[in-house]
Amino acid sequence: MEKPDGGERLLGIPTVMDRVIQQAIVQVLSPIFDPDFSPSSFGYRPGRSAQDAVQQVNRYIKQGLHQAVDVDLSKFFDTVSHDVLRGVA
Repeated sequence: MEKPDGGERLLGIPTVMDRVIQQAIVQVLSPIFDPDFSPSSFGYRPGRSAQDAVQQVNRYIKQGLHQAVDVDLSKFFDTVSHDVLRGVA
């Protein structure tokens, strides 16, 4: 699949077994790591949504704060070694 910058993105279609393993990992690791996340973190967190993030920003504005920071792992998966992620390197 072609990317907007002209590069190419490898297209992977997860199998049912991939999804089962991903869900098993989430169920084990989420309770371990989620409590350490910032209360201001809303991305891909159970029980949190983009609407919740907007409501939190509005509360901060009412408290007199005037800056919000949006952090994303943009291009991370374009630069990380996929072989390492798959455990074949």
